[in-house]
Amino acid sequence: MEKYGAIKKIESEWIVFTKLAESFSEKDRIRPGAIGYWNVHEALLHIADWDNEMMMAVKKFDETGEKPEWDGSSEDAINQLNEQLISERRNLDPALIWKHFKETHISFVEFLSTCDEPVFSGDSFTGGHINFAPQHYQEHSKDLTCFKESL
Repeated sequence: MEKYGAIKKIESEWIVFTKLAESFSEKDRIRPGAIGYWNVHEALLHIADWDNEMMMAVKKFDETGEKPEWDGSSEDAINQLNEQLISERRNLDPALIWKHFKETHISFVEFLSTCDEPVFSGDSFTGGHINFAPQHYQEHSKDLTCFKESL
């Protein structure tokens, strides 16, 4: 996917996810089960963490050709990384979680807008990871939808 299309898709899927997360009551945002045992706030942290991971991975690969340590890791290792990343901010005030979620996404999109077109090539390491971002949002939008329906 070309740069403009990739960024547009990332933005549109992120907005869908964000609106869905915003639709939960304050009480339901802290209820476990939104994504696995995570609550909605933890889901926001997870999305922000991976926006940041994608940004760092693309930057590092573009500059050095090196892939991140987690690339090619087992599902268990990725789950452990997810839990580690979330645990670093899990106890933040909800307003700070939302702020972090939104600011991290803005940084991610601003970074992508500075990248050259070849970075977005679907058959490249960077393009594959960039193109995963909207799929990641879609996947977790489905999780939130199922959670909402279960309440």
